[in-house]
Amino acid sequence: MIKKRTGGRSARVRQDVLKHALFELIEQGYMGFNISQIAARANVHETTIYRRWPTREALIMDTISEFAHNQLVPVNTGNLGQDLRHMLASIANFLQGQIGKTLIMLAFNPQLAPELQHMTWQLWQERMQIGQKIFGYAIARGEWPQDYDQNLVFNEIIGPLLSHYFLLKQPISDELINQRVDFILDNRHAFQLRCINSVPKPEQISQF
Repeated sequence: MIKKRTGGRSARVRQDVLKHALFELIEQGYMGFNISQIAARANVHETTIYRRWPTREALIMDTISEFAHNQLVPVNTGNLGQDLRHMLASIANFLQGQIGKTLIMLAFNPQLAPELQHMTWQLWQERMQIGQKIFGYAIARGEWPQDYDQNLVFNEIIGPLLSHYFLLKQPISDELINQRVDFILDNRHAFQLRCINSVPKPEQISQF
């Protein structure tokens, strides 16, 4: 009787290649990313890799995607302040870790292939949407305005952390995280979308 293949080995090989591909990306960067080195690390033949990932860009994309999907898991503690602190702490750990630094530098690499440029943009969009879940929970509890500018909130969450760590070269402390959380909560109404009537009132029309 012939045993049916379960694909377990194939899944293990994939995970092993992606793990070593991530190490290669961290150590060598985008320009030094080498398929043969990854094959040697993972103890597989190069053809095994090319059969699943026809180009180095395809392998990089899959590696980044696999890692990113395990990051920034939102929580629902019942309090927006606590949820925000958890999110900012997760982002801080990511940015200050070696993998996070590598992926941030990759996102700003001008030599990045177009398909990778699009993917990094798409991944940030996905992370933004996942992060917005905590505001959805807060809206249901009446803690946050229902119609709000998601892009503006995202900028206020991640922008200061990026500039503080990568531009000012300062570690992201708990104090900074608490300051950012307080700022967002204290200015929650500034993020609310406002409907502007495009038809001016007669008294608003200047007479020339």
